[in-house]
Amino acid sequence: MSGAAGDVVSVADERGAFATAYVEPGAPIRARVLVREAGADVGDAWAREAARVAAGHRRLPAELATTDALRAIHGENDGLPGLTVDVYAGIAVVVFDGAAAAAFWRPRMAAVMDGVREGGIDVSAVWTRAVRGEKRRTGTGSGTGTVPERVVMREGEARFGVDVRAGQKTGFFLDQRANRARVAQLARDARLLNLCSYSGGFSVQAGLGGAAHVTSVDLAAPAIADAERHWRDNGLAPGRHAGVVADAFDFLELARSRRERWDVVVADPPSFAPSEAARPRALAAYERLARLALGATARGGVLVLASCSSHVTEADLRAVLAAASSGRDVRVIEARGAAADHPTIPGFPEGRYLKLLVAAA
Repeated sequence: MSGAAGDVVSVADERGAFATAYVEPGAPIRARVLVREAGADVGDAWAREAARVAAGHRRLPAELATTDALRAIHGENDGLPGLTVDVYAGIAVVVFDGAAAAAFWRPRMAAVMDGVREGGIDVSAVWTRAVRGEKRRTGTGSGTGTVPERVVMREGEARFGVDVRAGQKTGFFLDQRANRARVAQLARDARLLNLCSYSGGFSVQAGLGGAAHVTSVDLAAPAIADAERHWRDNGLAPGRHAGVVADAFDFLELARSRRERWDVVVADPPSFAPSEAARPRALAAYERLARLALGATARGGVLVLASCSSHVTEADLRAVLAAASSGRDVRVIEARGAAADHPTIPGFPEGRYLKLLVAAA
């Protein structure tokens, strides 16, 4: 396909159906469909209206009424391919999915943000992060308005300080919001282990939900420092939380040697499968993690196992859990996905990237 990255073209499928798209030469997906008709005007007016509609849909789910941090635009799933906009207490964080997305969307971003506001989401400042896939110095980006280093957001009763400039993803894992609330219910009066905890989202919600004790484990010392700070900032007793800087696999191996067990174990690792080629190795890593995590789960307890890779299906995750159970009686009692502000569209299975299984062990 000819044209420079981000150029607008008309395309047709094998049935002769036409669409307007922007091109991404050399990528696995050569064109990203914007409108299902040829020669459509995809300028500022179109971008503004598409963003307004997407933002307006966020007024429907009840769970979003209790937070001021949400995903306003979810790429292809909202009809704005290659564009992600998360909003934290009025600070919008923009991520472009590759150079072609950046080339197409940058000239239209003022119109997009107008549409987000018209859709009912307050935006006082915008921070545009590095283009996904490019190597840039951590924290680089550009902003309009006042963008603080840490934005304090609310999620139900919880409060979290988010590094929107350099934190993982856009600063926080908004897609796990409803799953954090569910874990808080499961963890009441329980001892909970949160593996790959990042800044303690699951940990804090479990603490607020009445967990007897929470252990947060992450390889990054700054993440554990944030988890401990969030625990204190939410008025939780320091003695009910332990932050551990460690590799999750190493921690679980040590726990096995010590015969340590927890009532609820949350295993939410980074993506082991960034590409289809990495899938076999990723499944082996998930299986090892699940086996060790089950070993750390008390009899009658609960294992929460998640995958954030679009290359790993729910069926894959169930198979991993079956292989890891090694004869132990394990039952999946819930299968969950991303929060309500991460919608999916039919015919785009890649959009259902987050899978989470709740297993009685």
